[in-house]
Amino acid sequence: MTLNIANRKNAQLYRAMRRGRHYLKRAYQRLIPSAETRPAFILGSGRSGTDIVSHCLSRAWDVELLNEDNPKAFDNWRLKGLDVVGRAVDSSGARLVMFKPIVETLRANEFLARFPSGFVVFVVRNPYDAINSMARFFGESHVRAVKNWVETDFKRQPQAPAELRAFIAEHCRANLSVEDASGLYWLLYNSAYFFLDLKSDSRVRLVRYEHLIQEPEQALQEVCGFLDLKWSTSMTKDVYEGSVGKNRKPDLSPEIEKQCLDIWHRLTGESLESSVPSSTL
Repeated sequence: MTLNIANRKNAQLYRAMRRGRHYLKRAYQRLIPSAETRPAFILGSGRSGTDIVSHCLSRAWDVELLNEDNPKAFDNWRLKGLDVVGRAVDSSGARLVMFKPIVETLRANEFLARFPSGFVVFVVRNPYDAINSMARFFGESHVRAVKNWVETDFKRQPQAPAELRAFIAEHCRANLSVEDASGLYWLLYNSAYFFLDLKSDSRVRLVRYEHLIQEPEQALQEVCGFLDLKWSTSMTKDVYEGSVGKNRKPDLSPEIEKQCLDIWHRLTGESLESSVPSSTL
């Protein structure tokens, strides 16, 4: 699933309408401010559907979206600091202020500890499709990112357990491929749902990208119920069904593929058909 923007006949008109709606929302939130404002953090791994979730939810009149490029709360794609985040929440007239600090997914518990009334929406996507998308979109930058994790001894990922760090370091070879780097990236960020024990926190909701594709209205209604937001049919008006499992499976090393499939099974209860002969797993 993706946003049906690129194929619009008049992209300029569409952008103008979005800007107009944005300013109307800001005026509405100032004139009729919510009695309580709560933060929500859209987390997960890159290319897993966090953009579409935040876009759909941001169409609600009582939601303010602060994306990674918004200087009000972000600097160089990272949150400026939780005190700054708190001030952004306190100064908003919206019912819900959404942040999408996707590269800081491993800080989920820190966010929830600082904001007890907050939420986390954790978005997951089939590893094969997500890895293919990451490889196309990020390319060699993911190779550099994973190598930097290892070279800095996971300085920015201190929450990752020693066993997972050791696995990533072992498979972060000099000739690390784009597909394997993307696989290790997917593995770290999606494993966080378990090693951070997010599944046991009632303020956390797991959302499947595939569910959004198959039943977009049902999926968004469920998320709105979780966030205590009013559902609107306009939330999915820019969404159309994209490809799922239509591209070839990424060329992953057997060990990385097995780890990703194991995590996917734990996340969803679903078993994907491996491209690796069973004798090698």
